[in-house]
Amino acid sequence: MKSFLPNDIKDENRKIIFDILLQNPELAKVEVTEKTSMSFVTVSKIVTFFEQIGILTATGESREGSGGLGRKRTVYRFNENSYSTIGIQIIGNTITALLINLYSKIIDSYSIETDIPFYSDEFTSIFKEIVMQLKEKAKEINSVVLGIGVGVDGAINTRKKTIRMRTQHNMENDFNYEAIIENLKGEVNLPILLENDVNAATVAEFRNLENMDQAPTSLVHIAAGDGVGGGLIINKELHRGVHASAGELEYMCFDSEYKRTPSSVGWLESRLGIKYLLSTYDLNSAEDTEACIDYIAKHLALTITNVISILDIDQIIISGKTIALFPERILNRTKSYVEQYTEWTPTISASDSHQSTAIGAAILILQQEMIHVISA
Repeated sequence: MKSFLPNDIKDENRKIIFDILLQNPELAKVEVTEKTSMSFVTVSKIVTFFEQIGILTATGESREGSGGLGRKRTVYRFNENSYSTIGIQIIGNTITALLINLYSKIIDSYSIETDIPFYSDEFTSIFKEIVMQLKEKAKEINSVVLGIGVGVDGAINTRKKTIRMRTQHNMENDFNYEAIIENLKGEVNLPILLENDVNAATVAEFRNLENMDQAPTSLVHIAAGDGVGGGLIINKELHRGVHASAGELEYMCFDSEYKRTPSSVGWLESRLGIKYLLSTYDLNSAEDTEACIDYIAKHLALTITNVISILDIDQIIISGKTIALFPERILNRTKSYVEQYTEWTPTISASDSHQSTAIGAAILILQQEMIHVISA
């Protein structure tokens, strides 16, 4: 059993109170104490510390004690913009960047189209320009930018320290991501977290469910469009796997004769990718449209069935350009096939969020860096 040092307990207490304040934007010290098992002295010290680093501000208001008796209580307001992070999503030729506050609300956004890929040396100047724009906005509202989360449509291998990305002619290559990130850090002087785009989007989707009081314990997110990928939340934690390869659904295969080459995309991606579908089906034809919907739904349903039969997860979200072709019809047909293939009836929904990767990347870097702030 781990023995906890005094600093461990202090840091854990600060995190508990920080989480309480996230859910309750205005509280007095006594009210915080009532929501914990800590003493008033401990809570008072933490609240004072949070006030010193800008997370809390005394509002000047006061409340009567319990039942209107006792001393009045000074109320503290949670400063949601005191700290912020930048989330950047790089999907295809589109770069979307968001400045996100402690509540995961968007403060500002920036978007550009470029043919310059993430792994190119030329990308550095674009990245620096984006970050400088959002840092200026943060400065206007006196917000401290803690770091940058980057969500990229590539397969990250933490063992090899590589990111596998699509290049010209729909081929794939591996790139050393550590060298890329170190180069970018040197330009902006901020911590940078790199994450797969679907993993980051899954975090944002889960946070959205939490905000609607609908958060399950676990979640499967399947995205199909320029590529195919999946994200897993298990017991409220993003599950990356041993080599950060969990959710690489592009390699799922339902064809026993298929043989992958070193530079080709995976089987499922070659079947559900938007380019393949648009080149195979004439969506101006009612007959082809119906065939396309059925084709997508069957492959999605097979994927969902295989995933939930192993993980026993009830909540599934599907998203991406492929789904966006006919969202309601694809969703309903997919549900029907899942029920046909298995005895389970999971909750399947479609997401149309176009910024979820950027939001999720910002949330991930915030979780990483905010711990350092409240543990200082």
